[in-house]
Amino acid sequence: MNKYFTLDKDDKTLWLGILAVSAIAIVIFSLFHATSPLFYLTKILVAIFEMFLPGYVIMKLFLDRFQVTDNRVVDRAILSVGLSMVTVQVIYFLSTYLRTYAFNVDEDVISSNAIAIVLVFLVIGAAFGAKFYLNKKKGVV
Repeated sequence: MNKYFTLDKDDKTLWLGILAVSAIAIVIFSLFHATSPLFYLTKILVAIFEMFLPGYVIMKLFLDRFQVTDNRVVDRAILSVGLSMVTVQVIYFLSTYLRTYAFNVDEDVISSNAIAIVLVFLVIGAAFGAKFYLNKKKGVV
């Protein structure tokens, strides 16, 4: 994996910021609700896994030098969330639409959580596969 992308100072700042915001959100939600902090921890981890990680991988593989503003950390965060929404959420919407209307399959047969997890792994795998193919085509592999 080091051959495809490396973490620099901006990436470490981004992940520390995500960790800090997540910790603050868990503490605030735990103070004002009677629900366990583990409930909020799992919700935040799933949100990061589905709404940030696929876009972050795509951004690091293909758009690592992309910069709009002077703050690269903010650019990377916005680009990662946007790419995740474009890839995972659109494909998830299409799969649930086709599942219920086109294939006439009841929603209880296939879990929505399982579809989302499979889509995340497919998007990340496709990004690595495309980068591997491009590197092989260039002769870098």
